[in-house]
Amino acid sequence: MITRRDLCVAALAAGVTATGFLAPWSDLRDYLLPASDGSGLGRTFDLMLADLDGTQGVGRLVAEGWPAKGEANALIARLEERLEGHLRDPSALQARLGELVREDFSADRTCRVDGWLLSQTECDLAGLRWHFFGNAAVPKQASADVQPSAAAPAATTAAAAAPSDTESGAAQAPAAAPPAIVEVTDWGPRTTEQGSRFNVQPDGHSGLWFVAPGVPSWIKIRIDGQESPTTITENGLTSGLFGSLQDRLLATPGNYRIELYDPVKDIAQPIGELVVRPFSERAVRPDGSRSAVFCPVTSWGPTETTAGTAANAQPDGAQGMWFLLPCAPNNLQLVFGDDRLPATRTDRGVTARVPLALLGSPRSVPLKLRHERSGEELAVGIFEIRP
Repeated sequence: MITRRDLCVAALAAGVTATGFLAPWSDLRDYLLPASDGSGLGRTFDLMLADLDGTQGVGRLVAEGWPAKGEANALIARLEERLEGHLRDPSALQARLGELVREDFSADRTCRVDGWLLSQTECDLAGLRWHFFGNAAVPKQASADVQPSAAAPAATTAAAAAPSDTESGAAQAPAAAPPAIVEVTDWGPRTTEQGSRFNVQPDGHSGLWFVAPGVPSWIKIRIDGQESPTTITENGLTSGLFGSLQDRLLATPGNYRIELYDPVKDIAQPIGELVVRPFSERAVRPDGSRSAVFCPVTSWGPTETTAGTAANAQPDGAQGMWFLLPCAPNNLQLVFGDDRLPATRTDRGVTARVPLALLGSPRSVPLKLRHERSGEELAVGIFEIRP
């Protein structure tokens, strides 16, 4: 729910676009399972951690050297302190993680990893997952039986010191099992709303893309158990939802399995799930009518900066902005005062860049999201540029 080199962050997602992780987490699965030792932070946390497939690229860099080696116990201690009181209930854990990401960006607690600007919380979670699971993907249906390796000692208090590797016996990442067919390093889109086609192609089907260099020419994509038309490309393959399959899946909210299928060997390789979210209520216009394309914005940021300074600065010096809303159309713009800027719809909302040149003098700037095709605008709030 990027776009993100090898950062296929399905659960650990914060609106990854070219601007990096700009928005809080997506929904975490509802884990109602008994506690276990694992990381020492409880069964709910351990299963959430296991489910963060796609964060391996960031996690490896954090664990092995950003900006100093992120050792398991140090990461556990920091997360334990910040998540205290929210570790037993999945909903509370989900809400708290979203709060921490927002707080990190507001307080400028960020980390820049391989060109991405991330919150401290995201980096800590990705690094910890790498310590326990390495590059291994944990199948969703099997994750209830997965625990982090007991070789990584849990920090018992937030103040626990991080011992050296030899003292702690830090977990060795288990070797990832080779893919049955070919390694898929990225794919998308991963989510849509009930009734909404996505990445619409000229013939009307919803397109899916998969980065999988070296895929054999006879491989097919199966979606919800049904083989779908597949095109092999230089860097992978494309497929999508066609005809009655598109009608059926988009009509019914749920998680739909996507897999590679080799008809020669008659074997399948799981890739992930396409999530169809329930239809969300549209925003109310000032005249009392309902928007045709926008859901209400539930959160956005940053909300202010100092003249000449980009809050949530991106690698190109621009200010990264994020807007959380359950639904938004394609072909978007951010209306920043009198300026219309390109915006990108993500799985969880909208992201945009504001050039530093527009932040040069103190003023109050009205913000709107604009649908280019219909011209409809959604008022968001006022961005303050202070002296």
